[in-house]
Amino acid sequence: MPEYERVITDEKDALALLDIHHGMLLGCPAVDLRRPGWRIQVARAEGDPTALLFGRRSLLQLVSPLQRSATSDRAGVAVVMPELRAPLAALLRVTPPEALLAPAGLAALDALVRSVAGDDVTAPEAAHQWIRYTFSGSFRPYLGQWLEWIEPLDEAREMDPVALGLLARFGRGVFVVRRAGAIVAYAGMRQQSPSIWELTARTTVESLQGHGLARAIASRATRATLAAGRLPLAGHPAASLAAARVAAALGYRLYGEAITYSTTA
Repeated sequence: MPEYERVITDEKDALALLDIHHGMLLGCPAVDLRRPGWRIQVARAEGDPTALLFGRRSLLQLVSPLQRSATSDRAGVAVVMPELRAPLAALLRVTPPEALLAPAGLAALDALVRSVAGDDVTAPEAAHQWIRYTFSGSFRPYLGQWLEWIEPLDEAREMDPVALGLLARFGRGVFVVRRAGAIVAYAGMRQQSPSIWELTARTTVESLQGHGLARAIASRATRATLAAGRLPLAGHPAASLAAARVAAALGYRLYGEAITYSTTA
């Protein structure tokens, strides 16, 4: 059995995999995510997959895990485009991770990005994300009535353009709930590294929100991810209390925080 297919049952193994995963995404050694203070990497503009696929050019990717002990200072890694390097480095020299991720620090960072790139950048409430994960020893599955409404999408049988779009977006599978034939909620899985699948769950009809549907469909995708021997990873806006409640109910733990800014390519 390949190493990444083992069942992750404890927090230590899960955090080690998450550090490796984010190190791969950011292009840095995993240990940089645990060294106190900031590490800054400059990205190359050419070949940006976000720009090529979605017409958005990445400006800043920043990840700061929570410290593993109360006595250690927080660390963070930032990958920036060349035009942001000098002003961002100046800000980070005087702003440790704990301060940058506080309201005043986030406001200062947002103002800096807009002063360089203009206002056509990611909104601050969307840029700041919480990164959550769970593992087999922590996951608490949903066991309510919504489960019988959830179905997996089958690319060979689907004709619905919305369903086909979801299948194209999430290469490791999609679960949906339909009402009158229309998809009203979905949870999709995307492989970002050999050991980790990123999960996205949405209830798209406002009248159905707050009734346990998001928890049910996120639970189904989480269970499928764990059954495949992968670690589930999910991000959501830091300001979304509803998403935080769903994650907590399913046994998801907080890995850290991320900030992502992009602009029109």
